[in-house]
Parts: sequence; C-alpha cells; structure tokens
Amino acid sequence: MTHPQDARLQPITFDEFQKRWRQMRDRHANPALRYFNQQNHAFKFCVLTLANQDHPKTFKVNDVGEPFEFFDERRRELIIEAMNKLARWGQTLPRQFSTADRVLPD
Repeated sequence: MTHPQDARLQPITFDEFQKRWRQMRDRHANPALRYFNQQNHAFKFCVLTLANQDHPKTFKVNDVGEPFEFFDERRRELIIEAMNKLARWGQTLPRQFSTADRVLPD
C-alpha cells in the first residue's frame, strides 16, 4: 500500500512544479492576470496585435475585450511575452513626446 505522503515525494519537472504552484496560488496574486485585466481596450489591442505579429492569426479582434482567464494556457503565455516586450519598450522611451516634435528643422 502506498502512503498518501509518498505521492508528494515523486520527482516532477520544473514546468510541472510551476503549474502546480501557480494553480494553488490565489488568482489575484497573479500579476499577469491582474495587470492585463485592469488595462483598457487600447492596451489589450496592442498586446494581442503584438502577439499576432510573432504568431499570426492566434488572436481575433473580438478577443480584445476578453479577460485573461478567457484564453487557454498557450495564448496566455503569448500575452505575457507581448506585455514583457511592451514593458521593455517603456524603459527605452521617454515618458512622453511633445507634439511640437512634429515640426522638423529645415
């Protein structure tokens, strides 16, 4: 007979560990879910468009209004990758641009 605690001692892959740990965690403790769901449609449109650039036809226009939980695990991964790209761009750009910059020197 196998003791119930023995099941916890079975080796698992790191990927499986990540999945189990995240599933046991409170949904609101998930920063990707929380930040994606808090954003407006324009941000979500940019994220899904960026994800579609690398993986064409993965997301549709009507997916823009959907919450993070709506998407399957693979598409959530693509959303996270796209949000990480946007975050890196935010570090390379100034806080905002002046509309006066539309005028070029002669």
